[in-house]
Amino acid sequence: MINAIIYLRQKHDPKELIKFLLRKKLIASASFDENNISYKLDGEEIIEETFSVITAQSKALLFNDIVDEVESFLEERVSINSTPIVGASGFFNDTVRTSTLKR
Repeated sequence: MINAIIYLRQKHDPKELIKFLLRKKLIASASFDENNISYKLDGEEIIEETFSVITAQSKALLFNDIVDEVESFLEERVSINSTPIVGASGFFNDTVRTSTLKR
């Protein structure tokens, strides 16, 4: 199992994307945080960007499908990564297993 972390530009609605992924059964649950400020260096210039960050729980086998569906839904490339869920309760495991696609 994984936490899929999706960085959305401010022009996108995180609630709509979460609903879309839930209906597709690609994720079991999700939360989002708004106004996440990220910094990166571009040459000599420091760039500041503001994102909504979605953290969604799913199966590791669905990660590539999540990326494909998110980018198709938003019609642009999106920064998405995942972190493994190393330990979880039986209730959590059952929720992810029964709420997502069988794979």
